[in-house]
Amino acid sequence: MKALKYLMVSVAFFTAAVSGFTSCTDLEETPYTFIDPNSYYTTEAEVETALMATYNRFRRIYSGNNSLYIAHLELLTEQGWPNYTKDNMDAISKWAYANDASTGGVMKVWGYAYECINRANIVLGRADQVAMSEESRNRIKGQALFLRGYTFFHLLRLWGGIPLPLTYTNGIDGLEKPRATIEESYEQAIQDIEDAAALLPEKGAANYDVWRISKGACHAALGQIYLYRASMNNNNTEYLTKSQSYSKMVIDSKKYSLMPNFTDNFYWFNTNAKNNAESIFELQYSAQSGQSNNMHIRFGLGRTNNAFFGCYQYCRFGVSGFLYKEMVDNGDKRAEALLSYFNGDGDGSKVTRDHYYIKDEFRWEPKVTNDKGGEHMCVFNLKYFDRHTDYNLQQPCANFGILRYADVLLNYAEASNLLKAGDGLNELNQIRSRAGLAAFSGSQAEIDNDILNQRRYEFVGEAKVYFDELRKDKIAEFAADKCKRGVEEGIIYISDLVFKAKKDYLFKIPQGDLDGNKALEQNPDNVSK
Repeated sequence: MKALKYLMVSVAFFTAAVSGFTSCTDLEETPYTFIDPNSYYTTEAEVETALMATYNRFRRIYSGNNSLYIAHLELLTEQGWPNYTKDNMDAISKWAYANDASTGGVMKVWGYAYECINRANIVLGRADQVAMSEESRNRIKGQALFLRGYTFFHLLRLWGGIPLPLTYTNGIDGLEKPRATIEESYEQAIQDIEDAAALLPEKGAANYDVWRISKGACHAALGQIYLYRASMNNNNTEYLTKSQSYSKMVIDSKKYSLMPNFTDNFYWFNTNAKNNAESIFELQYSAQSGQSNNMHIRFGLGRTNNAFFGCYQYCRFGVSGFLYKEMVDNGDKRAEALLSYFNGDGDGSKVTRDHYYIKDEFRWEPKVTNDKGGEHMCVFNLKYFDRHTDYNLQQPCANFGILRYADVLLNYAEASNLLKAGDGLNELNQIRSRAGLAAFSGSQAEIDNDILNQRRYEFVGEAKVYFDELRKDKIAEFAADKCKRGVEEGIIYISDLVFKAKKDYLFKIPQGDLDGNKALEQNPDNVSK
């Protein structure tokens, strides 16, 4: 409840200084009233309000009207199937916007990310000027540094070298800032998060909310960043070693553990799922206006039985029937997190029926249609859904994980195996064991391939597999296979792949933001494999 109170306060009272990196043409955003940060943030409580607003804007990258960002990334992989033509989901799935600077769910990330960075800079710029205990100051600054650094990392994976503002914008001077190099962007992201780790307590520290960013979150993020950097640099051993070391810090801290059952991580199955033993950093949602989780609404069936699903839903995309069949045929318990049965038609009639997904035929029996009459041929992701909050409230509040202990184990396993064949098998097999799979062994290449597969099954719908398949140079192969098989099976809304991404694929900087910052240079066109 304390987290929710802070987030509500941030929405009500935080007024961000103008960001030089967001487009002036985005009329969907509610304009901020300008308040000079130098005159307003003069007490610890006011700086804390600014910090909560920074969390709020980081959350905005994934949620609200920008939840289509998750859909976009999932549809670019073999994980997601378009479920509806609205928002051009079918075009996204076949990579039609590979060199488009104005279309798709990724485009809003740039603006929201730089708003988050500017808010973090306000916190960092004001915290040293305000009277408070050193413990409070360190904790506030550490959280702001993590949010800034992790947002830099998020941006550089999508766009490469990025502007790196380290002070807040106060007025209209100095808004035009050029891009740093990719390596400079990595270094700043890493420096921010290393500095944050030095200031923050471990999870569970006295008088420190369990949902807040902790030292463990910093180490987990650094393990992830160094692994990504290593992959993009021919498995550089220095970066692999640092990835292994930071992930080992999380493991050795004994602050985290896998939940006994995979589904225990998700609110649909477990009302105590939020901020559990496996959680390292997750986005907080509550059943209040402006604080609810829009993923439940956007990524549902469209025509549902409200009593069963807990809230109305639209349909935008679902999980690949091919992936679901693969998991079920393997005996993978993680398939239980995907919706393959429900009772009721959800069209307002009194008739209710049991609906089952026929995995070998990629369809529902009896047929299930979306709100435009199109037949569903995919399964749906219960990780997003909330059946516990009163439907009449219409504010689903399942949290969304950013970093889990499962990430750390797989990061450690991958880095360790690449450094020395066979190392990290214990950590890999912890993930497999929970999924009901037998222990794995094999050559270095076979282990590396299985780690990627475990990521594919573990993180369905969590906006992670896109980046893993890109850095492992598998995304074009897997996306092409999805589209080819989809056409052969007659899957609605799936057509032939039109672009095959290379490992160095980068999105175009959104045109509105490019126009607003004349110091920026656009990424060159990507070339298909």
